[in-house]
Order: sequence, then structure tokens, then C-alpha cells
Amino acid sequence: MPSRPVLPPIVHASTFAFDSMDEMADATRDGGAPLYSRWSNPTVDAVERRLAALDGAERALLVGSGMAALHLALWAALEGGGPLLVQEEVYGGTHELVSRVLSRVAVVHRAPLDGLVAAAAALPPGAVIHTEAPTNPTLRLPDLRALRAAAPAAFLVCDATMATPVNYRPLALGADAVVHAATKGLGGHHDLLAGVVAGRADFMARAWALRKTFGPTLDPAAAARLDRGLATLELRVAHQNASATQLAAALAGHPRVRAVHHPSLPGHPDAALVARDLRGPGGVLSIELESAAAAAAVVDRVRCFERGASFGGVSALITHPAGVTHRGLDAAAQERAGARPGLLRLSVGVEPAELLWADLRHALDGLR
Repeated sequence: MPSRPVLPPIVHASTFAFDSMDEMADATRDGGAPLYSRWSNPTVDAVERRLAALDGAERALLVGSGMAALHLALWAALEGGGPLLVQEEVYGGTHELVSRVLSRVAVVHRAPLDGLVAAAAALPPGAVIHTEAPTNPTLRLPDLRALRAAAPAAFLVCDATMATPVNYRPLALGADAVVHAATKGLGGHHDLLAGVVAGRADFMARAWALRKTFGPTLDPAAAARLDRGLATLELRVAHQNASATQLAAALAGHPRVRAVHHPSLPGHPDAALVARDLRGPGGVLSIELESAAAAAAVVDRVRCFERGASFGGVSALITHPAGVTHRGLDAAAQERAGARPGLLRLSVGVEPAELLWADLRHALDGLR
């Protein structure tokens, strides 16, 4: 038996050749042989199969960024013409996509997480519901099973970027499609942009047709880097779960910290859902300080945490959502999303938790 590569080969070809007209024509269908890399590519296809298995999905599709994945999923879901219900506590870029783009093609409703089930129950058949779990930046958890029961005829999309499939499986809880910014935890090394949509085969066929038309193609080299990240996903997430849990407990006892948001804490507002649905608490946590000035001072004083807007990678990152990721929202919308002036979002990497705690304690102790 010939040998085989341990890693999927990177097929850089944009175009593929055939031995006959019939073979080339057959390749134009979804699932056919590679024809053109905007349609499909062997390297990308291999990583998509791995991602589908991770999420328990029938099929997954890769695109060029997390925002492209969210756009693709919601656009495909909205083809039926129904209204869109969006959870208030979501990533700032999601708010911009909904308000600037999707509001032109759908009637948009918004509801806070605590009122989401009631709002879902009032939707007509064919509506689309978008949730985020855990939420960015306050780490709340929606009740997907309750949403499914309240709106059985709605199409439920869940952005599970914060959790990764290691910690959370929305499709098993009633979601119809799951979205990830693979730039974050799935890739895990701060060296690629990618997004994933996964779900049922019939929906994914519609999404594939839109991807082919819109063209948000993922480069095969980026897909290969993502595949490398997936090889260590379970190991990284296990470390980040433990590290963030340790940090959350330590920060909760610091006198300058007004609140800590992390699913591991016993006072979490969704503790029952965390125990039922979440496999691990995740490597992202948020803290609230007395003011935006205090938050800025901590960001400027840390030394181990890199000042950066992403999360989920091997390096610890700190950001100020109100001033960065949710900056495009007005003050009232920031408050509804949980991006309050004194809130900081922390993402642990693979560093020792003790090193990160010493860094944060030094920064917090220096506040006046």
C-alpha cells in the first residue's frame, strides 16, 4: 500500500482539468468533482468534513472570515422571507451586519436574552432567530431548547464562536445552523481569518449556492493552517477552561473589581443552563471596573496580556469592548449588549494562569 500524507495536501489550483466534456459538466453540481476553487477545493473540503464532525453536523462550509460566515448563514436562512429576531447581547459586528445590511431585506426584531423566548413565541412561521452562546462580552447563555419549543417553525442560528464545539454543541440543543469565527479558538494561533457554517444538508446546499455566488472563498493555505489548529483544539481549550476558571475566582476577590463574568462562577445568572448545556466554561471572561478611565489604565498597565481585539488563541489578549469591538454602537445599544464603559474582556492563552493573575493583580493594584 502506498504511503499517504499525515496532513491534507495544500491544493493551490484555482482551476481543475477533466478528461471529457461529460466529466466537466458533472462537476458543476454541488458535491461534484472540483471544478473551480470558488466552488470547492480538495484541501478546503477535507477541513470542512472535519469541522462538520466536530459540530455533529451533516455538512460544514468554510468562508473567509467569521463575519462572512454569519452573513452567509443568515442570508440563506432569510431566503424564505420571514422576519429576523436578534438577541441584543451579541458581538458589535453582528449588530452592524443586522442594522446596515440585513435590515434592508428583512423585518428585524431585537430582544434581550431574558426576553428572547417570549419574543420567539410571538414569531410567525418561517422566522429566523439569531443567538450567540456564550454572549460577547458578558458570557450569558441562551436557552436553545426553550427557544426551539417556543418557535418550532422558526430557523434557529447560533454563533458559538466563544465556546468552540469542545464546550458547546448548539445543533444537539435544537439549533438549525451553527456559526463560528474560526479565526478565534478553532484556528487558535492568531494567523488566519476564516469562518464556518454548519448544519443540515438541505440548508447547507442553499448556503453552498450562495457561497458560490457571493464568492467569500477561503484560501487553501488558510484551511491547512486551520486544520493544524484543530489538531490541538481539545488540548488548548482544556487548558483555557482551567486557566480562566482560576482567574475568574481570583479576580472576584479583588477590591477594585466590581463584577466578574464567567460561566464557572457560582453566581452566574444562567447557572442552570451552564450545568445542563455547557461542557466547559471557556477561556474568555470579563471584569467590570468603576469607570472607562480605570479600564483604560488596566489595559495600559498589563505586560503579559497583549492588547488586541480577538480571543481564543494561544496568547492572552485584553480589550475594551465599548471602545473597540462594540464602538460602532451608541451608548444605549452598548449598555443593552453588555459593553459597559468599565468592562474589560480577557482571553487567556496557553500561559500559566499564575503568570496572568500576577499581571492583572499588578495592573489592578496600581489603580488610584
